[in-house]
Amino acid sequence: MLKNLTLICFLLLLNSFKNNNNISRYSDPKTDSSNVASIKITPPRPLIEKDIYGYYLNFDITIKNETKHVLELSSIEIAVMDPTGKLVQRKFMDHSKQSPDIDVLGNTVIKPGETISIFNPFHTFTPDVTVSSLKYGFFFNYADNQKQKDNNEHRLPMDYDLSAIKMIVPQVYIAKNDYRLPLKGKIIVWDGHDFYSDHRREGVDAAGTDAVSSKNSNRYAYDLMSIDASGSMYHGSPFKKENWYVFGKQVYVPSDGKVVEVQNNIPDNEFNGKIIQQPKLAPDADQKGMGNYVIIDHGNGEYSVMQHLEQGSISVRAGEIVKGGQQIGTVGFSGSAVYPRLHYTVINNPKQFAAEGIPSYFNDYKLYRGTVILPVKRSRIDSGDIVESDR
Repeated sequence: MLKNLTLICFLLLLNSFKNNNNISRYSDPKTDSSNVASIKITPPRPLIEKDIYGYYLNFDITIKNETKHVLELSSIEIAVMDPTGKLVQRKFMDHSKQSPDIDVLGNTVIKPGETISIFNPFHTFTPDVTVSSLKYGFFFNYADNQKQKDNNEHRLPMDYDLSAIKMIVPQVYIAKNDYRLPLKGKIIVWDGHDFYSDHRREGVDAAGTDAVSSKNSNRYAYDLMSIDASGSMYHGSPFKKENWYVFGKQVYVPSDGKVVEVQNNIPDNEFNGKIIQQPKLAPDADQKGMGNYVIIDHGNGEYSVMQHLEQGSISVRAGEIVKGGQQIGTVGFSGSAVYPRLHYTVINNPKQFAAEGIPSYFNDYKLYRGTVILPVKRSRIDSGDIVESDR
């Protein structure tokens, strides 16, 4: 009898520890705890870029706090699975208090009902890693008051209060059309879609509204700039548009297709000293800041967008059939550009801001690596690459 009573007391004590919000034990959660947090991935089926150096993932993560407590995101883990479900690789980011740790994600404290946007910290994998599915674990601590916040500073990574799991099944994207660079001469990818690029991700607005529910047509975009032999993008003062080597350069059709939309009458910006002087436009003239642009349907659900072109330079019209290598206009300084450049992206819908960006791979170009010049038959380009079309 005494033995049984002792066992019952022990079980009750153990249960009280499990239910205590301030004491938790590490476990590997198996299911998505949607009552804790809603985890949203955009796009829902992420694409994988691939080259000889590895695999590249590009997607947004939003987290909505579904509890009545303030939550602090304490760690993120990822498990990479092969097609049989076997573990290939496991990585983590937590509060190590050594730089960099989870603080590099930005705001990790989520109020009840609030949504935050974070970037995906696990974005690149070596070519020997088979990425079939990804299991993301998000681990949270309560942060309702200062005492809990202070206590969280000293907790071990395996000591957390709540967790949520998100399974992701990405797919390698194989471009359906052949593309060539839309500029001739030596150019630099000044802003591509690498981990630090402005194009890469969308956020949430100040009110916590989920802005990532809309598409990111620039997810795989490039800002292309002409350069001289030393790698400079302009000569003299940068506050004169004509001093930029790319200004006025011919833009070429990257692949055969049909023109679906053109804008050609937006005046170019000017520099007023060191201030950009934008033209006064009708409210609906250039709402998205694209300036002058051309959108081309290449078939197979792939569309090119070339924007910030020079006013009046575009020589094609909507409905026209165009061939790869055909001249279509010149680079300008129109729209939201802060300096002359060609903004180029491939999307999956003719309406850019209803579209999702998709990867593009270019044929027959040179890749400059200092004194080494590498001929490339077909591959991706990204931020910092110096390239030149072979055509």
